[in-house]
Amino acid sequence: SGMSILYCAIPHFPAALARRCRPDLRDRALVLIDPEGRVFSASAEAESFGITAGLTARAAQVRCPQAHLLDADVPRCRQTFEALLQVLERTGPKVEPYGWGEAYVDLGNLARTHPDAIALCREIGRAIRGELGDALQPALGWDRCKFTAQAAARRTQPGHLLAISAPREQNFLNPLPVTLLPLGGDTLQRLRFLGLRTLGQYAALPPAAVWQQFGRAGKLAHRCAQGKDERPVISRWQAPRLQAEREFEDSLSDREQLASALERLVRPILAELRGNLRACGQARLTVRFEDGSTQERTRTFLYPTAEENLVTQALEQLLVKMHWSAPATTLAVVLEQIQDAVVEQLTLFPADNERERKLQQVQHYLAARFGPNRLRRAAVLKPNAPLPEWRIGWDDGEGP
Repeated sequence: SGMSILYCAIPHFPAALARRCRPDLRDRALVLIDPEGRVFSASAEAESFGITAGLTARAAQVRCPQAHLLDADVPRCRQTFEALLQVLERTGPKVEPYGWGEAYVDLGNLARTHPDAIALCREIGRAIRGELGDALQPALGWDRCKFTAQAAARRTQPGHLLAISAPREQNFLNPLPVTLLPLGGDTLQRLRFLGLRTLGQYAALPPAAVWQQFGRAGKLAHRCAQGKDERPVISRWQAPRLQAEREFEDSLSDREQLASALERLVRPILAELRGNLRACGQARLTVRFEDGSTQERTRTFLYPTAEENLVTQALEQLLVKMHWSAPATTLAVVLEQIQDAVVEQLTLFPADNERERKLQQVQHYLAARFGPNRLRRAAVLKPNAPLPEWRIGWDDGEGP
C-alpha cells in the first residue's frame, strides 16, 4: 500500500539554467552569486571544492580559484521553475515544490503499481524535456513515500528514472549517507561524532533513544531512514501558514526592544517548523501603530529556511525600513510558502575536504621546520570497539 510519489529533480537547477544560455560554461566550475554577494547556487564541479549556498563570493574564490563567478538571474530562475511546476501540475493537482528545480508529485490513483508508475514517470520526463529542453533534464525517483522517492532521484542521472519497489526499499536506503536527511547542520554534525554515517545505522537506533537525543525532527528523520515516511505531498496552493501576534501593553518605539520582541515572537513558530522538518519561503511582518495606521512588509528567501538567526535578521531589516509615524502597538508575523526543509549540504561533508587541505598545509609547514618524522597521524581503526580508547590507533600500525 502507501502512496505513489514521483520526485523530480533538475540537479544544480540555477547553474544548469545559466549554462543553457552559455554553452561555453558547460564544463567549467560555475558559481552563481546572489544580490547580497553570497553564493546562490554552484555547479557540481564547484561543489566538489566545498562551495555551498550562503558562502561569500570571496570564500568561493578562495576554495576554487578557477571558478567562473556569475550574477544569478533570480527572476529567470523563478519563471523557469514555474514552467516546470505547471508541467507537473498537468499530471495532478498535488505538486509540492522543494528548493529550486525540484518537486514532489502525488500520483494518487494514476499509478498504484510499479509498472504503471514507471510508464507514467517516463511520460512526465518526456513532457519536461519537451517544455524545458535537453539542458534541463530531470532525474526522477519513484516510491511509496516522499523521502525514498527523493533519495532515488538523488541517486540517478538526469534523463533517468529510478523506481524503488517496496521489497527493495530498506536495501536501497541502508548504505546511503545520513546527510540526505533534512536535519540541521548541528544535528548532522552530532550524528557524525557518534559514528553514524549511513541511513541504515541511524534507522537501527532505538526510537526512544532517537527521541531523547534529537527530539521531534530526529524522530521524523528516523522514520524516513526506515522507509516509513508518512508525510503527505501538500500542493503549493494548500500550503499552510504559521502566524504569531503580540500586542504591547505600553506602545514601543525603541528599536532594540522591538527587535527582541520580534525574536520572542518568531522563536516558537520556527521551532515548530524545524520539529516538522519544514521551512518557510516567505516572511510577512505587520506593524500596527498608536495613530491607527498599519504597515506591512514581506521578505522572500532565496531558499526556504527555518533558521532563527536568518529569519529574525530579515524581519529586523523590514522593521528598520518602515516609516515610523508613531510608537508600535502590535507586531504580527506570518510565515508563508511552507515546504519541506531543504537538505543543508547534499555532498557528503564537503567541509572535510577543506579541513583536510588546511591540515596538509600545516603539516607541510611543520615538516619543513622540524623535520619530516615529527608528526604521526591517528586513525579510527576499530569504530565499533566498546571503549573509545580502543577505537583509535596510529595509521602506520605502530604504537604511540
